[in-house]
Amino acid sequence: MNVEALRFPGREFDPSTGVARFHYALGDLVLTETVDFGPPSVLHPALDRVLDLLYVAASTSYYKLAAPKRVELGLPLAEKALPWVTALYREGLGEFAYQNQLAYVLDLDIVPGPFAEPPAAVHEPAGPPLAAVGGGKDSIVTMEALQRAGLDPVLFAVNPNPIIRAVCAVSPQPTRFVRRTLDPRMRELNATGAYNGHIPVTAINSLVAVAASLMHGLGPVVMSNEASASVPNLNWLGRDINHQWSKGLPAEAHLRDALLAHAGLQEAYFSLLRGLSELHIAALFAKFTAYDAVVTSCNAAFKQRDATERWCGHCPKCRFVFLAMAPFTGRERLLKIFGTDIFADETQLPGYRELMGLTAHKPFECVGEIEESLVALRLLAGQDEWKDTLIVSALTAEAALPTDAEVEATFRGDGPNLVPPAYLAALEALGAAR
Repeated sequence: MNVEALRFPGREFDPSTGVARFHYALGDLVLTETVDFGPPSVLHPALDRVLDLLYVAASTSYYKLAAPKRVELGLPLAEKALPWVTALYREGLGEFAYQNQLAYVLDLDIVPGPFAEPPAAVHEPAGPPLAAVGGGKDSIVTMEALQRAGLDPVLFAVNPNPIIRAVCAVSPQPTRFVRRTLDPRMRELNATGAYNGHIPVTAINSLVAVAASLMHGLGPVVMSNEASASVPNLNWLGRDINHQWSKGLPAEAHLRDALLAHAGLQEAYFSLLRGLSELHIAALFAKFTAYDAVVTSCNAAFKQRDATERWCGHCPKCRFVFLAMAPFTGRERLLKIFGTDIFADETQLPGYRELMGLTAHKPFECVGEIEESLVALRLLAGQDEWKDTLIVSALTAEAALPTDAEVEATFRGDGPNLVPPAYLAALEALGAAR
């Protein structure tokens, strides 16, 4: 597709049904996305402006089809929300640019529309938090922390599959789901040569969640993104490329700034686990056995239409989560969770070498830092039930294991975060990780 710019011809929202439609133009082709929130209970004064931000975030799905050299916003946005828009495209599409060798995307020309007037008032959402559920160990720790602190979270997901529904069903907390539908013509366009690749989907789902919370009188949206999400995979043309950019702390800060500047929403969005390492979270998850039969972090499983297999056992995510959980769950329990012993499979060794930083760069997956993988390896090397397994023994012979101080730092839990004090107390109430 050869077009000059992505444009924003308009959007609609039906307050009686809760259905929003967002239109995007690539030349003469107009594509429409639909988000079905369900009928709102209330119409918060900030809702319309949150839908503005969602309109922009969702546009990345359509931009990538043609990757034009210009984005013409057209719609009025607060001037202080523009740094978020710029980062959303130039950094949120960094992996897409790298994989498709489109260097100009890193400096994409973004043409703003007229600046919007400041919001009429500043609101701090009150009410039970809306906790996003992804089906993995991270969101389970958040769910349990909020529930045990008496904060009565409402569990949330966009397009939940059977895995997410099964995780939510273990908890006694209420749920709220939203249906997001991409324009069906996108498949045909991809089949005929349109670009494809990774987009900042967490930014989209985060704004869907903020809008949903406003429609039902709920409190802040609570995510479960950890410290390692902020760490890039590689550097390309002098720029950091991060598969998890929209889960990282800079993206969280940008979105919070945009919500305040454009919608007048304060403390409406944060990640509860931001200051924790993946291993720290895995240690906390080990406290909760009720989810063992449903927890899933495998992206291959999520791509299944019926999601009947919870772990593929061969992807970077499966390898890392198995590694992260192993020091804390015990071998018998972990094999029941996964249904296979990944550490007994010699074909996994090249993938584990990547995770340890021994070859290539960190995989383009939602996995922890190289340093975390090495800490996990050191812990396993000191445990009788794991130290002689094929993978652990091979890697221990190849890798430089961390010091005591480096291990201790992994579980300190004091990384940079934007969590309000009341919610930090909920996390601390879970107790020490080890």
